[in-house]
Amino acid sequence: MKRNRIIFLILWILSLVGISFFGGPVSYGFFAMLTLLPLVSLVYLFFVFHFFRIYQELDGKHLVADQTVPFYFTLMNEYFFGFAGIRVRFFSSFSTISGLDDAAEYELLPKTGIKKQTSLACKYRGEYEVGIKMVEIQDYFRLFRIAYHNRETLRVIVKPNLVELSGLGSENLEQALPRDSQANASETDALVRKYEAGDDPRRIHWMASARSSELFVRNLTGQEREGVGILMGTHRPSEDPLLYLPVENKILELTLALALFFVKKNIEVHAHYLQGTLTEASAAGLERFDAFYEMLSGTEFGKSFPEAELFAQASGRPEVFRFKTVYMVVRELSAEALQMAKLLRDNHVFAVIYVISDEIPQEQGGDAGISVVRIGTQEDLKEVAL
Repeated sequence: MKRNRIIFLILWILSLVGISFFGGPVSYGFFAMLTLLPLVSLVYLFFVFHFFRIYQELDGKHLVADQTVPFYFTLMNEYFFGFAGIRVRFFSSFSTISGLDDAAEYELLPKTGIKKQTSLACKYRGEYEVGIKMVEIQDYFRLFRIAYHNRETLRVIVKPNLVELSGLGSENLEQALPRDSQANASETDALVRKYEAGDDPRRIHWMASARSSELFVRNLTGQEREGVGILMGTHRPSEDPLLYLPVENKILELTLALALFFVKKNIEVHAHYLQGTLTEASAAGLERFDAFYEMLSGTEFGKSFPEAELFAQASGRPEVFRFKTVYMVVRELSAEALQMAKLLRDNHVFAVIYVISDEIPQEQGGDAGISVVRIGTQEDLKEVAL
């Protein structure tokens, strides 16, 4: 386009020189034609803009991340002269469309149309726009280009992808699975009660005490441990979808993958996460997993749900300390996350921290009984050593 404008400007200057030094009908005619050419091009673009039509269709509004669905779009010329130089731009940050190129130019004869049928896949869980983002049109002489946003975009609600894990790390799996030995079938659990004179100071529950401004101690019960717990972070520190969507998608994807893995082994799973207050979603069998999936799919993330508050509330819940293993799925390896993991360890609960981040955390764990695994937002869970 820039080259065409330079050529046009040179021709117009030459025509101006021609009428200045030579005159005559040919020089004036050439000058008039070149002078009117931009106006004709703009009028052409005006007609294309008003009479060009674009339609798009998607099979359903509720989609699942990483799964393809049929996508259709149609370009229509409803006027009596041809349209050329039409480009279609797609939303590409959170979705992909197979077989279509943003650089492709379409030409439409009068009263004709072009229909394209392909497939669309959404990358992340969330609610956002997909399909055609904008349309670019340019004149026949490629002097001008107009880009306008599609006024009828497709907005979809995307649920997290459900990944079936083939296995976990040997240590993680050993700690989570039930033991057959009667000697190991019952271990001491930690419940919280107010401090009484004569209690061992080593049993003081510091996190619960700090929250209530009173001293609390761990109360030993000797109940049998069973099931798997998941503490899932729902904090959203940024309002930029490019930053928060990939992380939130992977957090939910991992939580659901862990839950499905253990439910298929007949192990109860209980996920705790903040939704204002501490919320629990449970799956005691495959017949209840669909309800578990739907509940987590609708999870809300926000700035008012800090992970430190999640651990503060969870540390005061006795049921959290009755699990054999607790998986913590968080966006950063904070001091509060490590403190919660140590508290679980001190109460004979095996703790695993999964950090969903594309940045390498400064700390990688190192305490006995605490396992830390970093997972990138674009990594395939089937290929990650969990």
